[in-house]
Amino acid sequence: MEENTNEQNQEETVTMSKTDYAKAIQSAEDKLRTSYSAKIKELESKLPHEKTDAEKDYESRLATLEAREKKMALQESLANKKLDNSFAEYLRDDVDVEKFGTAIDNLVKTKLSETGFKPSGHSTNTEISKDQWNKMSYSEKQEFYNSNPELANKFMGM
Repeated sequence: MEENTNEQNQEETVTMSKTDYAKAIQSAEDKLRTSYSAKIKELESKLPHEKTDAEKDYESRLATLEAREKKMALQESLANKKLDNSFAEYLRDDVDVEKFGTAIDNLVKTKLSETGFKPSGHSTNTEISKDQWNKMSYSEKQEFYNSNPELANKFMGM
């Protein structure tokens, strides 16, 4: 039994030439290098990509151009709704110009009705024809003259 144990403990001796030995070492190194290269590439792919100065500059310029384009589109929308372009500085790019225009119109109407000039002395625009004028009695003509003197003068001058 002791002999079996001795035989197992002895290392196996391999005899090879220097060239074969160098090839075996090179092969082991190549396998290790390939393994590490694959692991390095895998880990590098997980790292966030660091942008170059040119990429950063391009993105900055692109963002500036897009902002200008959106502002111009907003100004155009305001102009189409007959609103002042200066509102574009105070509005977001995604504003609903239709609703904004309606809100401004309502605001102006409310302010004018509260504090604005309220004309008096205007009469309703009653339209009559020359035949209707000729068929009126003197008192009806006088009443019409009191309510709408400009139109009555036109009929009397004819």
